[in-house]
Amino acid sequence: MTDQGFRRFPVGKQDFEQIREGGFVYIDKTRWVWELANRYGDAIFLSRPRRFGKSLLCSTLKHYFMGHHHLFKGLAIDEMEKDWTEYPVLHFDMSQVKRVDPADIRLVLSGKLSDYEAIYGVNSFKKTLGDRLEWLVEEAHRQTGQRTVLIFDEYDAPMLNVIDKPEVMEEVRAIFNEFYGPVKSMAEHLRFVFITGITKFSQMSIFSTINNLKNISLTERMEGVCGITAQELEDNFGPDINRMAQKYGIGSDEMMQWLRDRYDGYHFASALTDSYNPFSLINAFDDLTLSDYWFDSATPSALIKILNLYPFTLANIENQTLLSDDFNQPFDNFDSALPVLYQSGYLTIKEHHIDGQDDIYTLGIPNGEVYRGLYRTLMGHYLTGDTVSSNSLIRTVGRAMRADDIDIDTALTAMQQYMAALPHHLSNKTERDFETIVHVLFGAIGIHVDTEVKSAIGRCDVVMRTRECVYALELKLDGAATVDDALAQIDERSYLIPFWNDPRRKVKVGVVFDRDKRTIAAWKTVRE
Repeated sequence: MTDQGFRRFPVGKQDFEQIREGGFVYIDKTRWVWELANRYGDAIFLSRPRRFGKSLLCSTLKHYFMGHHHLFKGLAIDEMEKDWTEYPVLHFDMSQVKRVDPADIRLVLSGKLSDYEAIYGVNSFKKTLGDRLEWLVEEAHRQTGQRTVLIFDEYDAPMLNVIDKPEVMEEVRAIFNEFYGPVKSMAEHLRFVFITGITKFSQMSIFSTINNLKNISLTERMEGVCGITAQELEDNFGPDINRMAQKYGIGSDEMMQWLRDRYDGYHFASALTDSYNPFSLINAFDDLTLSDYWFDSATPSALIKILNLYPFTLANIENQTLLSDDFNQPFDNFDSALPVLYQSGYLTIKEHHIDGQDDIYTLGIPNGEVYRGLYRTLMGHYLTGDTVSSNSLIRTVGRAMRADDIDIDTALTAMQQYMAALPHHLSNKTERDFETIVHVLFGAIGIHVDTEVKSAIGRCDVVMRTRECVYALELKLDGAATVDDALAQIDERSYLIPFWNDPRRKVKVGVVFDRDKRTIAAWKTVRE
């Protein structure tokens, strides 16, 4: 296999200067950098999921405003920018504020201010964090003759660290209100303010005091500012796709489809421009291995915190709609988990249409990596924390459902044994409980699952779609009906009619659950 050493991938690299001078692969985003700096006003907020390129974008903006023309030679911005003015830049990466204790957070922020005070001097009369920031902005302007650029990367990271601790949250919010508060009053000293994060928090001065703050998170023209678009993948990674295809013994076109299924599918505006997860894609090419890098880098506890904080219904998670205003609500004002699941990268925009004067967005899970990871996390949330038995079940069911002759009987047998061993305190006694278990377990191996799927005269409990088959599952409780009753209901209520033109094989599955043993009692399959 050809050595890939000559291609240096920026794994873990977020500094634009380091990437450019180190000869790492760089996807040219600089035309968007120029537009951000010159076309969208003096204060901008951008929301994107974690590890989606926000920090590299902030670093690129920093070097642009610092006038480091040599780093941009040969890039798109080199032809767009005619006057490389050097501005003073104060860049604060809040993802580095990892502490949850308010006193420690205050110390970390003080240290960040001290780094710039070592450059521009210290005013001993300025005691609060906000006063010190204000003085630095004014002094940088005075000393250089150019207005100051402020960049706050991952501004909300410290708040997200304590979202499940309301009393601590208020203290942390107060600290950052003190820190960000003076920004509005510094307009005459500021050339540009750029803020990135995942979400917005209510009662945060960074939003309430900057009257001219423009949120570009849903702006169609800026959809590709972060991430790697489908076109950028084709233009920049041809040799890497070929090497990976060679390793897996498939053609380049099939390799592209594998990458698309696993890492593509993100959309951040109505244009629905396909974006790949950059963290996963870069790691995959660097390792020459397909793996769930983005999801595995997260802590499942963060997702569970979100699901515990907001109302969440597993059924039909991929077909919920939101208005554009729903995305713009503060995090702590949401009445549903859906907007924050979108902002966090677990959901994305799948469809867009205009209804009168309203923009309607339909959400869905972006790709295979997130689909599997999300449902495996939900297994622990809904079922059990026994990772060993859960992973064993996933492997067994996955092999059965991916076999040339799909063996759903083996899959259901494995589920029967797994469910029988679930802790007794779990609530799996109702039909809806069993429906949720089926949904989560098959979702965890990457099978597309919908529940309560409407037909002309009823609702099918579960519909599963693999590459080869469409399954209609009707679930019953023991004593109420038999497997034959369940199969008859599938026919009587025409659950498979909506899939009549689908070329995949149709399979009807009747399942009966034993409430006392809290597992599958019997099942029967009919292939059409």
